[in-house]
Amino acid sequence: MFSTFGGCMWLLVWLAGLVSAANKEKPPVFRRGGSNFIMEDLITSCDHTYVEYFRKVPNSYNLYTFRVVKLASRFTIDVAVRVLKTKRVMYKVDNLDGCYFLTNPLMNRVFGSVYKRLIVNGSFFTCPIKPAVYYLRNEGSVEMLPTFHPPGKYQVTMRVKMHESPGPFVMEMLWIYNVVKIK
Repeated sequence: MFSTFGGCMWLLVWLAGLVSAANKEKPPVFRRGGSNFIMEDLITSCDHTYVEYFRKVPNSYNLYTFRVVKLASRFTIDVAVRVLKTKRVMYKVDNLDGCYFLTNPLMNRVFGSVYKRLIVNGSFFTCPIKPAVYYLRNEGSVEMLPTFHPPGKYQVTMRVKMHESPGPFVMEMLWIYNVVKIK
C-alpha cells in the first residue's frame, strides 16, 4: 500500500490523465503497460450552495468551469477507487487537507508539471478560495496512467468537502473507466 501522501500524489496525477481522456466524443483508449484504459464517462456535480455550478465549458474540448459563491477558507478532499460491479474499495483517502495540498512545496515539486497543465492562465489556487469563476484545463498524457492495473471496470470518485456545507460535498468528479488486458 502507498504512503498516504505518496499514494495521494500518484492518484491525483493519474486522475488528471483520466479527466483528459473523458472529454472526447467516442471513448478514448490509452495503452499503458499490458493494458488498454478506456475512459467511459466523467460526471461533475456541486452543492449549489458554495459552488453554484461545475460543468464542461460549452463548445470546448478540454475546459471545465466552476463558480465559487462563498469564501472557502478550509476544505478537505476525499478520493476513492472502487470496482464498479462490486463497489469494493481499491484505494481510499479521506479528509486530505486541501489548503495544505495547495501550499505544500514538496507537493509542487512532485505534482508541478501536472498541476501546471490543469491551471488556466497561470491562476494557481491559494487558500482561502475566494468567490469567483474558475477554470480547469483537462490535459493529461498516457504517462500519467499506472503501468500495472488489474483488468475490470472501475469508478473513481473525488469529492471536495467543507464542514460548513449542508451537503455531503461541495464539488464532485466521478469517472467510470475500463481496463482491458492486451493479448
